[in-house]
Amino acid sequence: MKLNGIEYAGQYNSALTYALDAGTVRGDAVTQTAAATAGRGAADAPLLGKLETQERDGLGAVIKRGVIVVPWTGAAVFGLQKIGVDGTGKAKVSATGRNCEVIGVADGYAAIDLG
Repeated sequence: MKLNGIEYAGQYNSALTYALDAGTVRGDAVTQTAAATAGRGAADAPLLGKLETQERDGLGAVIKRGVIVVPWTGAAVFGLQKIGVDGTGKAKVSATGRNCEVIGVADGYAAIDLG
């Protein structure tokens, strides 16, 4: 299947290529904003993962599985939580977020197990 000029078949599943919204930068906590597109999104959108690489052609690799460390906003939490984005590249607890295991929060960053 091909979306946004990206072929989806046989890729390593912990990091997938997405077209990136303008303003998205490496290290951001991102959400899916359209078909085959990721970005900072709107506040409280479910966490997709972490933007690991960013290419000049507007594409980037988003880590979707395993443990990520991303910028965090809000209370320090741990354990099973619903995690979303805040629209500025940070993750946070959100009632409409993705179920994730928050390992811990310190110094403005969270370690999150995406599964």
